[in-house]
Amino acid sequence: MAIDKLPPGFHNNPVSNNKYPQKSGSAAASGTPAPVSGRDEVTLTPEARQLNRMQQSLSAGTGADNSARLEAIKKAINEGSYTVNADRLAGNIISLERDIESLY
Repeated sequence: MAIDKLPPGFHNNPVSNNKYPQKSGSAAASGTPAPVSGRDEVTLTPEARQLNRMQQSLSAGTGADNSARLEAIKKAINEGSYTVNADRLAGNIISLERDIESLY
């Protein structure tokens, strides 16, 4: 049995399995690049722009330094003197939920 004999409709050409065969008259078939007819364009949503600004701000280190406040809270928790302002916490949670809802 000869391996080089293929059934009808099959070609011994590795490019023939390509999903997008080249047309015989195309620039790609002739080896020269096709001219660019237009430009691709990407448009970012306002949310994406905001996330980009936040990421740049965080990577630049321009955020507030909360290390002293964090240490004070840790100390108060360890000493058992930290108290939670339930009204303030509830207001912050509601505000966060509204911010999240506005994204959708």
